[in-house]
Amino acid sequence: MAAAHCAADDVAVNRKALRSLLLPGQERLHFRSENNQQRKKILRVVADLRLIVDLYAVSTNSHEARRRCLDAIVRDVAGSAERLVIERDDSTYEHDRRCLREAARRFGCHETLRWDVLAAKADPLLWIPDAVAWSWVRGGEWKRSVAPFCQLKEP
Repeated sequence: MAAAHCAADDVAVNRKALRSLLLPGQERLHFRSENNQQRKKILRVVADLRLIVDLYAVSTNSHEARRRCLDAIVRDVAGSAERLVIERDDSTYEHDRRCLREAARRFGCHETLRWDVLAAKADPLLWIPDAVAWSWVRGGEWKRSVAPFCQLKEP
């Protein structure tokens, strides 16, 4: 799982930069669906944004693994973030909301951290973790292109 961080002052500028990459008829960027030329263009824009992407690796794709990742994301932003946005997956929506609520209480940020679970088209900043996670897993030149602004974290 990937989590992108940017300063509150950069949110509007970053969203605008990402929206400018949409092709006619696109509602969102989805890295898996882009051609390599467009992927490279997207990654050049992302690399120019002032942000960090945390990568949380787990060995299985399960509710428990997802819970551990969401828990770690909240843990890592509890003292610094104002807002956390998670991409909505209808198959895990209720699970994710419950995990986020519990993690916010556990890490003492339930009154200070606002979180939302949104469809990817609702917030262009959600396109960054998608692009970076795809690139990291793909390896080779793709991984090298995102490595400078990524950090591995323990879930």
